[in-house]
Amino acid sequence: MKLKNSGIALAIAGSVLCTVPAFAQEVIVNGGFEVDASETYNPQGWQVQESGIFGSVIATDAHQSSVSGYNTIGAASGHYYGLLDSAYPSSQVLYQNFSVGAVTSAVLSFQMFVNDQSNNGIVYINQAGLDATTNGTYAPNQHVRVDLLLASADPFSVNANDIIGTYYLGGANGRRFDGADNSNQYVDYSFDLTALLAAGGDYTLRFASVSNQGALQVGLDNISLNVTPVPEADTYAMFLAGLGILGFALRRRNTI
Repeated sequence: MKLKNSGIALAIAGSVLCTVPAFAQEVIVNGGFEVDASETYNPQGWQVQESGIFGSVIATDAHQSSVSGYNTIGAASGHYYGLLDSAYPSSQVLYQNFSVGAVTSAVLSFQMFVNDQSNNGIVYINQAGLDATTNGTYAPNQHVRVDLLLASADPFSVNANDIIGTYYLGGANGRRFDGADNSNQYVDYSFDLTALLAAGGDYTLRFASVSNQGALQVGLDNISLNVTPVPEADTYAMFLAGLGILGFALRRRNTI
């Protein structure tokens, strides 16, 4: 009879121990831009802000931009990808707000290409930030940035108090303009955000571009923020209870 009871206790303890979750969760919605299954200026899950003469943000399956007319490599996978494109002085922001609780791990990853069609391909990072007019002076300002912001920040903000982390700040990620369309390949990016998101909170993931020297395209695909939540207190209690049952069962077994 003792053996039977010990077996039951072990089975119960094992089932309780198995209830402790350690599964990663995807935070970003429609990171592959496939949900709409059609070209759209309002991809589901994302928000868009635009400023300037002529530019736009679009989810598309085309290999030629309907905004500036320049060729691109297309989607990294699937059919659709996100495209920030400008043909004349303008700036574009594609962003998504999200909330997370306390986490034990958080990894941001995305695939991105940057095509600079200006006549020199030089990166200009002006203190005016994402303002294509550079405060009305039209001083050179041509670059791309990827940031994690506080959710309360303005989508165009480059204020240090609003930026949690910056994961790209520069220009073309391949060849520069050479007389033909500068169509670069995707580059894979991955960043560990565990320390930044450990306590949880409300944030904004932002992809942005500004240009006033020539056309600039940013292609995005397979954007992901994968987090593993900290188990809740009641889950820990169940875990400890399971350990207690298991220890008791093993002690009883040893007395047989």
